[in-house]
Amino acid sequence: MPDFRVYVPESKSGVMYQFKEQFGKDGSPMIVNFMEESLNGNVAAPENQEEKTARIYDLYFGDITNEREFVRLLGGRKSAEAAVINRCAELSRKYPDISGDVIEKFKENHPNFEKITGVIK
Repeated sequence: MPDFRVYVPESKSGVMYQFKEQFGKDGSPMIVNFMEESLNGNVAAPENQEEKTARIYDLYFGDITNEREFVRLLGGRKSAEAAVINRCAELSRKYPDISGDVIEKFKENHPNFEKITGVIK
């Protein structure tokens, strides 16, 4: 994953350091998740499971309009399968609570990719 540089105003840096001190090495992903949610504007919104599933689906598989175009875009079936497997693995690692629902939606929308060995819940 690429490194990103984010400007944090000096007045807020104390809060960031305190947060990171309190949570240790797990603090960095928490800070990144907080920043992502802040940018999305979904911070105060209550969790809606279907909405969250749809948002995560669009994030990971939204660019796949149909199988043929995706295979052509990546230069072959093997590359497309590898991309789908990598996306499923990253999805399962980052969102274990809803990855099964997202992958089910993917299988419904793209039945030809359902047969790929690495596409599991």
